[in-house]
Amino acid sequence: MGIFLSGDFIEEVRSRNDIVDIISEYVSLKPSGKGLFGLCPFHSEKTPSFNVSPDKQVYYCFGCGAGGNVFTFIMAIEKLDFPEAVKYLAEKAGMALPDTMDSREYALHKDKRDKIHEINREAAKYYRKVLLSPWGEKALSYLKSRGLDDRTIKIFGIGFAPEGWDNIKNYLSDKGYEEELLIQSGIVVESKGRTYDRFRNRIMYPIIRPGGYVIGFGGRVIDDSLPKYLNSSDSPVFNKSSTLYGLNLIKRGQPIEHVIITEGYMDVITLYQYGFKNVVASLGTALTQQQARLLRRYTGEVYIAYDGDKSGQQATLRGLDMLQNAGLKVKVICFPEGMDPDQVLRKFGSRYFKELMDNALSLVDYKLDQLRKQYNFDNVDDRTNYATEAAKILTKVQNLLERDVHIRRLETQTGFSARLLYRQIELLEAKNRQDGVKKHIDGNNRYTGRNRINIEILPVHIKAERYLATLMATDEDYAKKIVGRINTEYFEESITAEIYEIVSGLMKTGKEISIPRVLSYVQDQSKIQQMVEIFEQPIEYDNIDKFISDCLKEVICNRLEKRRQEVKELIEQIEREGNQRTERYNTLVNEMAAIIQKINMNRQGKEGIM
Repeated sequence: MGIFLSGDFIEEVRSRNDIVDIISEYVSLKPSGKGLFGLCPFHSEKTPSFNVSPDKQVYYCFGCGAGGNVFTFIMAIEKLDFPEAVKYLAEKAGMALPDTMDSREYALHKDKRDKIHEINREAAKYYRKVLLSPWGEKALSYLKSRGLDDRTIKIFGIGFAPEGWDNIKNYLSDKGYEEELLIQSGIVVESKGRTYDRFRNRIMYPIIRPGGYVIGFGGRVIDDSLPKYLNSSDSPVFNKSSTLYGLNLIKRGQPIEHVIITEGYMDVITLYQYGFKNVVASLGTALTQQQARLLRRYTGEVYIAYDGDKSGQQATLRGLDMLQNAGLKVKVICFPEGMDPDQVLRKFGSRYFKELMDNALSLVDYKLDQLRKQYNFDNVDDRTNYATEAAKILTKVQNLLERDVHIRRLETQTGFSARLLYRQIELLEAKNRQDGVKKHIDGNNRYTGRNRINIEILPVHIKAERYLATLMATDEDYAKKIVGRINTEYFEESITAEIYEIVSGLMKTGKEISIPRVLSYVQDQSKIQQMVEIFEQPIEYDNIDKFISDCLKEVICNRLEKRRQEVKELIEQIEREGNQRTERYNTLVNEMAAIIQKINMNRQGKEGIM
């Protein structure tokens, strides 16, 4: 039976593992200001930008944006999931796991996950056995024709699902697995009252997470059937948005130099066979934020090796900013048009592929090259439009020396002087500041926050939400001034609403309120990082009561304005239908008048809540 870790136990583990002590085992920290700084263990840097806050019990890197509490640090540095990190730190503090706190619900959930892992393992063994049998002769011949040797096929556990509607279903049923679990695993499909094998007449690629657990499969046809590729459906153990194929073969330990990201299974397998071991694929979907963050746990630099066709180039563009925002240095490998990594390696070999890597483009160079293809430089308007759009890209380049290199290149390409290009970029930056910044929430309040690279400046009501969330989590007296005057419905961001819920719960139970305790109630690594980013935004004010009041006013008015717009649209719809004499119409008109009055009261400093 599994061990259920309560919130109180998790909080005790956190309190017994001071973040400075734990991180100091991995990073050399030196005092600076209110915190300690060191070289970030999650990306390569020469100037320390990794900050540890003893009072907040959080860390945050100003270089790559990695942040969290003691649990997320151990998760990232030791490549553990949350329960494993809690166990690791509990043992470090000499704490016994609470075997007296078994939860039936947790135990049932864990039992289901364990059985699905077993089902997937048994399925992988079955598919592997079929591949090496007469049933798999054609599939094995296909794999050999793609240049794969026996060792590589074995390393990746490649198998074959034979034709037929119930081969794997019957095989697993005979082993005692319930049909409902087979359906939940995604191996078997239920439709119109009948069940059958999801994968038929397909080469099978087991998807294995670090630790060796088979969590799903990818299946490829060996004929012209559609779809060409088919993935397992999401299950209690598999979510393709947060999974990377091939990650299980990347060695753990210190951050590795780089990882190559490809589109497909065969790209990963062929690259691995040709000696490029640190390679993953995004399971045939557009790269997700979860996958980008997952990569950040392993390396500080990625090479995108998507296909050379149009769709591959579009997928590359979609993933660039997401990877950079995750704190990764991004380079793009450019392939001959129409070719993919697998084809390039088999035709030209590993030395040629290494040359392509050596000549990979930076993120900005790739964007500019792709933009250049859209314009005809013989046309003055096209040159003007290209230079304007290129200037927008260069506003994101913070290093002025790097920016100058690109501007000189644009000057040569377009004929516009570097002086004019610099001026255009300055105008765009000024416009961005004007569009995104409202100088103060109130004239007496000053915000001196740090704007992360490539993160757009937030609307004023979102800033107000984040200020309120930070103040609530920081001090019980501040929380009392906020909780009750608004509720979660007033928060537009789900992450700030969650902070509000946690603080409200702590107040109801009489527990201490602090940022470390709030973070202890969150187990999702990405959410913890989001919260830390919010808590790390500095706040300055002259009068705390007035500052809180002004923030509340912004949040309340935003909610009122949204409702006013909804009511306005309903009134206009009734008027178009000619139903003004209905009770519904009168109710809406009265509500509109009340909303406008509340908005005016708030703007004058008299709060009113819907």
